[in-house]
Amino acid sequence: MIKFFRHIRKQLLSENKFSKYLLYAIGEIILVVIGILIALQINNKNEERIQAQELNGLMKSISRAIQSDIKNLQLIRVSRENIGNHSDSIFNSYIEKKITNLTFEDYAYLANTFNDLTTTVYYQPNTSSFDGLKNSIYLSKLQGTDIELLLHTYYASAERIQKQEEDYNQQLKDDYQNWSNEFRNNGSDLFKEPWNFKETKEKLNQFLKVLFAENTKSLFAKGFEEENMTNLYDLQITLGEKYIEMINSQRMNFDEQTKIDFSNISYSYEEVDVLYLLYKGKVPPNFGFIYAQSSNEYYDGIHFEDGYAVLTYPENTFLWGSPYFTIEALNGRMNEMDFSKYKNVILEMKGKNGGEQIALAMKDKYDLPDGTEARVDITLTKTWETYEVPTVQFKTADMQIIETPLGFVFLGNEGRTIHVKSIQFIE
Repeated sequence: MIKFFRHIRKQLLSENKFSKYLLYAIGEIILVVIGILIALQINNKNEERIQAQELNGLMKSISRAIQSDIKNLQLIRVSRENIGNHSDSIFNSYIEKKITNLTFEDYAYLANTFNDLTTTVYYQPNTSSFDGLKNSIYLSKLQGTDIELLLHTYYASAERIQKQEEDYNQQLKDDYQNWSNEFRNNGSDLFKEPWNFKETKEKLNQFLKVLFAENTKSLFAKGFEEENMTNLYDLQITLGEKYIEMINSQRMNFDEQTKIDFSNISYSYEEVDVLYLLYKGKVPPNFGFIYAQSSNEYYDGIHFEDGYAVLTYPENTFLWGSPYFTIEALNGRMNEMDFSKYKNVILEMKGKNGGEQIALAMKDKYDLPDGTEARVDITLTKTWETYEVPTVQFKTADMQIIETPLGFVFLGNEGRTIHVKSIQFIE
């Protein structure tokens, strides 16, 4: 019996020793696992830090490329705006007046404008850094942020500008080829370099013949298209400057004011709570602003000042006139839009003298152009005022198929000038 108890005691002591060894081993394993997990966490953090640095480097590289783009865009914009202004001056001061006497300055002005006009320019964005980001593993880290949306919008807009420039420049080349074929041996050198010829009555007549020719007028008319392209450059510069600003301030998302400012640019219209037709005197992308009147004659009644649009209606000239907005999305394919979510239109306006009477109108795609649409009458003051009009007052317009988001209607012989700073539709 004593031997038996001694055996049991010995066995228990042995098992207790084994348990201690087992607990020690398990503890060692746990420490090793914890060490591995800590090492993995440190490694992951280092990897995240490295990836963040590389992403930041790519984003800054894109910022530098966009800075270069903006400088190029500003030069192109100025050159096209100058061509537009000079073409307008040439039509007003020379062609429409059928001028018959020219000074040396006239020759130089006409020839230099013509040569500038027929020299094509192109916007060539630097996309290498953006392509690097797209081909990297880092683009997904921007997913869902406003800066990702801004980047895609910027480069999509760049493609749009390039396409429009390509179409315009090709048409310009074709028109210039037609002009060259007509005047190759009949005054082209004289027209492009008049200062190389001693002025005689014969030379003057030949120069004027070329100036008043339809092919020449057609080329100068291209200058108006160049000036119209400046809105695209302004948009691209705005997008680029906003991206640079966000990179410099290390922000990934827009603040509330930027969301409003960019509502017509970076977001689909279904997502926009506030839709601008005019913002700080500028027409956003995908909308047009044109003038119609009772006469078939062209009337330039829309001008843009610093921060507002100026709409004029001449005295004793038309029975009616109407500057109105159009929808021109998807390169003109989309010309109607669902406005049913917007309950009010808010306008900031004033009259030049005060007391100017106007009417506002909205039209759907089936409204007849006969003035039978519903209108809202407004009398303006001489100071900036905010006018809020419920869209239900435009009773004849089906808000689901709006084609003319807003029009200003002038009637009668009385001349009027009004200023419009902003137009916004709100829910």
